[in-house]
Amino acid sequence: MAKKKKQDFDVVENNEQTQVTLDDFVIPAKIEAFCNQYAPQDHWSEGCDMFTDYQLRSYFKAVVTPLGDPLALYIAELGYRGFRMKTDESGEPVIYCKPK
Repeated sequence: MAKKKKQDFDVVENNEQTQVTLDDFVIPAKIEAFCNQYAPQDHWSEGCDMFTDYQLRSYFKAVVTPLGDPLALYIAELGYRGFRMKTDESGEPVIYCKPK
């Protein structure tokens, strides 16, 4: 990086290319918000919410990018926090959780 003096302020030239990764499309605050709103469940019960991959994609606004699918990172992080995908009666993978 080089600094140039131009009209009484510094201009910083950055010739380095920043590397964008799939992690750049994951917003940790959204994961925190989900975990603050819901408690993980092992199975369906009365008052339980069910999140399919479609619903999780919508909740996290996880759009597939040329770098990959950020939803996979969201699901992995939720899994670390106890929200594990299960298979419901229809055979679809879901996350069971209860509002706190």
